[in-house]
Amino acid sequence: MRVVMDNSVVVDALKPDPQFEADAQEILRLASVKVIDGFVSANSLTDIFYILRKEHGADKAKLMIRKLLLVLDNIGIDPADCVAALEKPMSDFEDALVDVCARKVNADYIVSRDERFIKAETETEVVAPRQLLVKLQ
Repeated sequence: MRVVMDNSVVVDALKPDPQFEADAQEILRLASVKVIDGFVSANSLTDIFYILRKEHGADKAKLMIRKLLLVLDNIGIDPADCVAALEKPMSDFEDALVDVCARKVNADYIVSRDERFIKAETETEVVAPRQLLVKLQ
């Protein structure tokens, strides 16, 4: 199963929030042991780094991103991807770009905690972390 991680899930795993961390960490663990093929878009990495840097400082944030890239494959973005995202009927450009990236890697799911993204009209099904874990059982 190929799964693209949205920012919210990665941040929940790396900057734990007791309410969300268990499912997010389990999804990353499953990617690390190759139960799923995990992906993250290049633009998500900048947002994740920004959040981690505020919490942990730049050096530790860089180390965390390096470790993340050992677990998740990076999806590159080119100008055509940006244009495709702009053409989607979605008001959130970042979510549209993640959907384009998911299609590029033939992902089965995008996993996100963002309710608006989960309900949006996307080419790849967007599921909450708990939903993904249920599907994997």
